[in-house]
Amino acid sequence: MKKTMILLLILALCAGVFGVCAYAASPSVTVTGPSTVRAGDTITVSFKLNGTGLYGFSGTLEYDSSLLTLQGTPEAKVSGWMLELGDGAFVCYDNNLSKPINSNTTMFTLTFKVSKKVEPGTKISVSCGDIIATDGNKNIDIADASYSVTIAPPRSTDNDLQEMQVSNATITPAFSADVTSYSASVPFGVSKLDVKAAAKDSKAKVTVDNPELKPGATTCVTVTVTAENGDQKVYTISVAREQDPNYVPSGNNELASITVDGFLLSPVFSSNVMEYVIWLPYETDRVSVNATTVDPLASIQILGGDELVAGQDNEIQVICIAENGEQKVYTLIAKRAAAHGSEPTQPSEPTNPSVPSEPTDPSIPGAPTEPSAPDETQPQPTEPGMIDPPQNTEDGVPALLVIVIACVALAVGLGVGFFIGRKR
Repeated sequence: MKKTMILLLILALCAGVFGVCAYAASPSVTVTGPSTVRAGDTITVSFKLNGTGLYGFSGTLEYDSSLLTLQGTPEAKVSGWMLELGDGAFVCYDNNLSKPINSNTTMFTLTFKVSKKVEPGTKISVSCGDIIATDGNKNIDIADASYSVTIAPPRSTDNDLQEMQVSNATITPAFSADVTSYSASVPFGVSKLDVKAAAKDSKAKVTVDNPELKPGATTCVTVTVTAENGDQKVYTISVAREQDPNYVPSGNNELASITVDGFLLSPVFSSNVMEYVIWLPYETDRVSVNATTVDPLASIQILGGDELVAGQDNEIQVICIAENGEQKVYTLIAKRAAAHGSEPTQPSEPTNPSVPSEPTDPSIPGAPTEPSAPDETQPQPTEPGMIDPPQNTEDGVPALLVIVIACVALAVGLGVGFFIGRKR
């Protein structure tokens, strides 16, 4: 077997290096694990080697694989030592022959998953047999070792209360294990509820969160029952404590801040400034307004901020309500831009029917138009007795110029003819 050959090689090497060593007296192996195990648990089993001058040990492993499943890759727990595990056997040895075991030492651990189907009362075990250790001179037989435990019943899921008593108040309704919500009223003189509670299951745990009761307010007292398996049930008592008869409610209705997500206020916020402007692009049709009060007892109401109209001023009100009910209103004017390429719609002015209207844009159907300028390229009408100006020829030369040139040419021709005739 491969593991056996490795161990024999180690033993031979130890004998050659160290020669004759002192005999390691009464080495032993112990296998330990948790004392309580339930179906579905993950358990860790430890293997310990005890002795003096030991450089390695080997053995076989036995466990019921239908009840336990080995998890992960086991490794030696001692620095410099190696662990080889397989085929129901193991070899653990000092790889550098420099750290012998001289006391009870955990050599390695194995992690097992317990089957969820195993029944309570079933016994599971992990055994280690055929154990041989070496001190570098001799092989030493070690007695078998094993870990065993009986599967315990499942953890209890009972997280009910057996009883809940309040000595300084009357809870409504009367206590019942199935009812988890209660209420009570106490006078101003009661600052804390006196609650006693006990669980039905002795293995369950009960915790009471019993804060100070605030005057003039309702405080929640909780009783939490945690079952053995970790399941919780929470019982609540809403306690209303009367206000101090000498208490005067605050009239502070100022805001500490106003913010608009993604946008700035103009001007910068001041608690004494009551009106602001927000400039918004056309694409923004709603804004998220947040505010905080100077007095933590004051409240805030915000009106508006949704369905903002483009091209108009949209009013948003931030109302600070003091503890005594007095209000202060801060106003935000959200100026949302008009749609691209359009102008804000303005109301038209009424017209006086007795006054003639001015000419309007001729592009508007039905509107009066101004007389158009004459087209200089078209013949224009002339006054009576006037001669129409010559018109252009097809090639662009004025007709009058053609006539003048023709007359000059005729005169020149006549003159030349007359001169020739006289010479003859």
